[in-house]
Amino acid sequence: MAYSIKITQKTNKNRPKTKLISVRIPEFAYEQIEALVELGVFSSRTDFINYAIQKTLFELASINLPVSDDDLLKMMALGPESPPSENEVREVLADVEREVKAKLSSGSNRPERRRVLRVRRTNRGTSKDNATAD
Repeated sequence: MAYSIKITQKTNKNRPKTKLISVRIPEFAYEQIEALVELGVFSSRTDFINYAIQKTLFELASINLPVSDDDLLKMMALGPESPPSENEVREVLADVEREVKAKLSSGSNRPERRRVLRVRRTNRGTSKDNATAD
């Protein structure tokens, strides 16, 4: 079953243009999407597809994929499509400033040590007891 959708938001001044794509999905998936729309969970099939695509892309970003050095150099050579916005730069600077203040407030230039709790194992029984219990 083919289904056409818009994969990005409507064109406005600050939003990207939309692209129309056609997707083949199993009939049972189409019926489930229709049911979700009828229940009011999503306003339309397009809304559901946009949500599913964005959620998948967000989750894929957290997966560590092995990348070769050549691939990494190619990606770095591409660079960002646009320079970071002024707000993004301010946000990063504020984060760095908070980290520096936290480090200096401890009175040392060394990172703060965190206490590690250790669990002691106790021998509640011998290996013979464990073997006979099985």
